[in-house]
Amino acid sequence: MGAAKDATSAANLKASIQDLENANSARAKVGSRRLKVSPILTAISMIDADYQKQGGVHHPQYYKYEDSLENISAGSEPITIWMTEKNNWKEDVRKNSSLKSLEFHPNWDNQAYTDAVMGAHGYKVAGHYTNLVNRNHRIMGMAHMTDNNYGYADVYNASSKNNKGSLTLGQYKSLVNRWLNR
Repeated sequence: MGAAKDATSAANLKASIQDLENANSARAKVGSRRLKVSPILTAISMIDADYQKQGGVHHPQYYKYEDSLENISAGSEPITIWMTEKNNWKEDVRKNSSLKSLEFHPNWDNQAYTDAVMGAHGYKVAGHYTNLVNRNHRIMGMAHMTDNNYGYADVYNASSKNNKGSLTLGQYKSLVNRWLNR
């Protein structure tokens, strides 16, 4: 914990704050509310970011946390990459117009939606985008790690439930900076 390339290092904590700011900015641009920061989802994101040290990009899937959805990115600025999937979503909606109403409010029981976000059956992958802009979400956590095959990895988790103990991004940033400057 706290090792130079670990998700808990000072440099990587600072990088994750920028990612959180970018996530809220991207959400605001499409009319989705800014999310609060969950210490629990942040811890999960740190664990999952450090899990990427084994190589590749993998969802650990060893926990279940209140309907959390996870995005993982490696080797590039995550928010920009995930937002590029908006074009895929638009193409998927052109293919199946019944998807249009699900852009900001997912329905995992709808097989066409699941296929579209996962990029199955002729659809283009759009799940990172729809996870990022999901209007049901209330809280998020994010972590950055600099020790995998791609140079670095970023993990984003968001949930619509259990916002107890969550902080505004400003509060979280202040807390992290106070801790780093102690």
